[in-house]
Amino acid sequence: MKVPAVLKNKYLFYALAVLAALNVIGYASVKAYECLALFLLAGYGMHCYCNNKSLSILAALFVANFVFGCGRVKEGFEDAMKAPGDLLKDAAEAAAQAGGQLAKEGNTSGVAKCSDLAITAATAAEDCENDKYNKSGEDGGEACKFTAAIKAKCMNNDVEVEAADADACSALGKGHKWEEAKDATCA
Repeated sequence: MKVPAVLKNKYLFYALAVLAALNVIGYASVKAYECLALFLLAGYGMHCYCNNKSLSILAALFVANFVFGCGRVKEGFEDAMKAPGDLLKDAAEAAAQAGGQLAKEGNTSGVAKCSDLAITAATAAEDCENDKYNKSGEDGGEACKFTAAIKAKCMNNDVEVEAADADACSALGKGHKWEEAKDATCA
C-alpha cells in the first residue's frame, strides 16, 4: 500500500507514539483490558497490512476510540429511568458518604445532618419497596407516587421567612404561618 509522505515523518511518529502510550496507560489504569486488546490487535493488523508504524497507530486509535468507544460512551438518561426507591437509595448512600467525609474533618453538626438525611432517605426507599403497588402497578394497583420531604418553615404570603420554630414564626406578627415538616413518602 502506498503511504503519503507525511506519514513517514519521524516527528509525527513520535507524537503518535506518545498518544498511543497515553491510551495504553489509560486503558490499563481503568482496567479496560478488552480496549487494550482491541487497540493492540488493530495496530498489529494495520502494521501487517501497510508496514507503516504511524498509520498503524492512527488506525489503532481510530478503531479503539471512535469505532468501539471502549465503554466510555454512555447515555446520560439512565438516572432518569430509575424508580423513586432506587433514587432514594442513591441519596441515602451519598448522604452517608458525605457524613463520613465530614466526620474525618471533625464537623460534628454536619455529620448529624447527613445522618438524619440518610436515615430519612433510606426509610422512604424502604417504604417504596415494601409498598405492594410499588412497581408499575403490580396486583392491579397504581405505581408508587413519591412525595419528597418538606422541611418545617415559616411562611408569609407564600414567601418563606427565616424563623427557628413555630413560636418565633408567630412572634413575627400577623400573616406569618408555621408549616410543619413532612417526611418523604411513597403512597
